[in-house]
Amino acid sequence: MINKIDISKLNNADYYLFSSSACDLFIKYDVDRRNLGVFYDEMSRLCQLGELALAAEKRSEKVREKNEANRYRGNMHSKFFNFMKFILYDERDPRFDDAQTVMRVVKEAGNPTRLAENRQSAMMITLGNKLEPYRSQLEAIGADAIADEMMEANRQFMTIEAEYREMIAMQKISDTPTSMSDVRKQLDPIYKAIRNFINGCCEIPAKREAYKELVAEMNVLIARYDALLAARKRDKKEKQPPCEECGK
Repeated sequence: MINKIDISKLNNADYYLFSSSACDLFIKYDVDRRNLGVFYDEMSRLCQLGELALAAEKRSEKVREKNEANRYRGNMHSKFFNFMKFILYDERDPRFDDAQTVMRVVKEAGNPTRLAENRQSAMMITLGNKLEPYRSQLEAIGADAIADEMMEANRQFMTIEAEYREMIAMQKISDTPTSMSDVRKQLDPIYKAIRNFINGCCEIPAKREAYKELVAEMNVLIARYDALLAARKRDKKEKQPPCEECGK
């Protein structure tokens, strides 16, 4: 018999991989096509839909990551600008002349936060290059670390943006993809119907041999994901803080 597994506990990525692997095994052995063919075909269709839904989720997460990186580099530019401005409020500050020199370079470069993302990246690179000859002034006023953080934030954004563009180029996603949650709701009963039918047939001695190899491979697959769930459960338990009352 095909062993049970609580697939509801699998995250979306693992759920998709498990379902796809199970579907491949069902189609590989193609047992009882007359009764199960419609279920095999529907499971295959839903797995393909799940792949698109999962890709859309990854794209959405990458967009969020890109927007956060863009917001952060904008904040770092504001931090750098306002640090200069803070010094320049006081003409008697010993850092005034150096800050004025650096501020002149910053103003000449312009405000990148008002530009489109790709133009902002280019302007930030230009600003970094223009600031490099004034490294001694940056160090004298204590702004070198902020400038470095600002440029690093720009580099991180550009890396994430490149990853996003590569993802878009590789994916063919509809504008309104089905969510992975919806796919799971449709896949669950299909998988369980196939499993229950096969397990029922395994109770018939005359049919048991026909399902033997499929059942064996399915149980190997299930054992792998059972072990994955068990490992994650242990990790989660180990990361939990000890109980303050009992110390466990």
